[in-house]
Amino acid sequence: MSVRRGADGERSGLRGRADDKLTPVNGKLHWLIRAQRRATVKRDKKLSAPPADGDLVDTKVGSGSDHTVFLNHLGRPVMNLGFKGDYGVYHSAYDDHFWMTRIGDPTFEYHIALTRVWGLVTLRLANADILPFDYAANGVALQGFLTDLEGAGKVTPAQVSLVQLRDRIADFESAGRVLRDVTLLDLAAGKASTLQIQHLNRQLLDVESNWLDPAGIPGRPWFQHVLYACRYTYAHLEFPGLTEAVEVANWPLAAEQAQLLGAAFRKNTELLRSATSDWRDAHAH
Repeated sequence: MSVRRGADGERSGLRGRADDKLTPVNGKLHWLIRAQRRATVKRDKKLSAPPADGDLVDTKVGSGSDHTVFLNHLGRPVMNLGFKGDYGVYHSAYDDHFWMTRIGDPTFEYHIALTRVWGLVTLRLANADILPFDYAANGVALQGFLTDLEGAGKVTPAQVSLVQLRDRIADFESAGRVLRDVTLLDLAAGKASTLQIQHLNRQLLDVESNWLDPAGIPGRPWFQHVLYACRYTYAHLEFPGLTEAVEVANWPLAAEQAQLLGAAFRKNTELLRSATSDWRDAHAH
């Protein structure tokens, strides 16, 4: 099963959802399907070993679906769940009900299984005391995005330095980890009040909104999210303003975009630290 996640680090809260109820699918249990997914990811990414559970969550979110406006323009977290594998008939004349009932999923067991997973995730999200946004996990993914950009070989420190941006992401990850650990501990102990939780949830939503730049990314102002956008092919695009500037060797613009990203990370790091302080202060009074 493929999980795509954008805008925050909710992936750690998704890993176990499908395991809550092992569902037979064409005579197989979910754990076997997950093992197959590991093998597919290992093959596609040319890994030396199968990926861990957490790495099965794809944090690179492109477009071509209804989530685009919510993430890229409104700054709302999105999630896409689905089974993923070789699917050669996609968008062809053969992608029809006949193919599905004869070849794709004749007994519709995959459909039923995914519906159960979606239902379980929906219930968990709706009933969560605190919005399940793990910004520590998010920070790890974002560091990976920056590593990918540097590894593409199109940018060197002489052209634009990304050291400060990496430091900003590390600060954000650290602040997210502290907030996560403090709140989970208090929730488990039953020490969190309703007002305390409501205040924190508002702060967490502010973090998501803070990733928006009203001016939009250069050349495409409708796309306002500074972390996520898409290419014209709908393919995923991380740190879009910075990445596209690097790809066309516009180094002044790249430096400007790196500064803009750094400012966004600094703002959200301060917000996470403030949220942690407010949470602790609530217990002190």
